[in-house]
Amino acid sequence: MFFEFTRGNSFRVIDESGLAFDLDERFENALRNTAMAWRQAVDRRLRRLGVTRAGWMTIAAAMQARSPLSQSTLADGLAISRASMVKIIDCLAKNGLVKRESTASDRRLRRVVVTEAGAHLYLLLKDEVAAVRRQMLAIVELEKLVHLTELLEKLQGPIRPASPGAIRFQHALS
Repeated sequence: MFFEFTRGNSFRVIDESGLAFDLDERFENALRNTAMAWRQAVDRRLRRLGVTRAGWMTIAAAMQARSPLSQSTLADGLAISRASMVKIIDCLAKNGLVKRESTASDRRLRRVVVTEAGAHLYLLLKDEVAAVRRQMLAIVELEKLVHLTELLEKLQGPIRPASPGAIRFQHALS
């Protein structure tokens, strides 16, 4: 395998068969496919428990927040539409896992609060997701995992929204 620069100053990798591909495209595909494999593995594990990934992520984000979040803040933080978030919260509320509370300052604003049943489910699901994570990372040496994690965190910098109100849910799937 050897490398060459293209006109756009990106790397091209040429493998033993003589096939050339752009390293940045290969990275993009590997990142996307790894994320998809991760989501699918979590979905399979959670499906057995009757929970969707979106429901789990909503409960996790609400549990990890310092104070109750609005539906729109949750939707923005989880990168899903606000209409989808309403449906997810409706389903979670129907199952007694979350409840909506009005605020004193703005009665139109509804904050999402995890119920005791939702908190119990969160702990169970957190263990299930951790099992998927352990399975996935079992093949990676600790030193390489630290390096990869630091690299992925660093790569987020140039593309992260600059707005001070942007919320990051670092461990929604932890």
